[in-house]
Amino acid sequence: MKILKILVLILMTFSLVGCSGSKSENPTTANSETPPAESEASDSQTPISNPQQLTAVSFKWIGVDQDVLSPNEVKVDTKPDGHFHITVPFGTQAGVKSIWIRYGEFGKSLKWGWIYNKNLPINGYLLAVLDNSGKVILPQADNGFTVEGVADFDLYLSELENESGRDTFKFVKGQRFELEINYVTQNNVEKQVKSSVTIE
Repeated sequence: MKILKILVLILMTFSLVGCSGSKSENPTTANSETPPAESEASDSQTPISNPQQLTAVSFKWIGVDQDVLSPNEVKVDTKPDGHFHITVPFGTQAGVKSIWIRYGEFGKSLKWGWIYNKNLPINGYLLAVLDNSGKVILPQADNGFTVEGVADFDLYLSELENESGRDTFKFVKGQRFELEINYVTQNNVEKQVKSSVTIE
């Protein structure tokens, strides 16, 4: 009789241990399912937390169509200038610090630039930047030209006729130009975006 009671007690103990073991598995399974759900949420929030990152810059060649500047001044010189148009999707407010267009072929390397800080020199030729209303954006302080959302700019650069005693340049089909935009986010993070276009 005692042996039978002992056997029943052992069986009950094992069954209780088995039940408690199966109960402990459920929370573990639930916890193991939680991290993927959390990681999915964090993945979907990434674009929201970094909306100032650029996704697709449109850089287009328009043509040699207006006289906006001379090679070294935002001042007409009776010669039409090369015209590019850019559309830049900034997510939130940002400050555009500089815009550069570079051309290099057969050992020749030229660049045109615009820097918002009027105290910094341009190592190259002048680039005129116009906002979407057609107004020239003149260099001012060092904090950058403020933009938000999608920004459109028209960029003009001069052809060169023996500028600086050496540089000559005409726009022709097949030339490839590289664009570089430097900007700073609201959180004071310096960023850069590049694009290119070929004259067709």
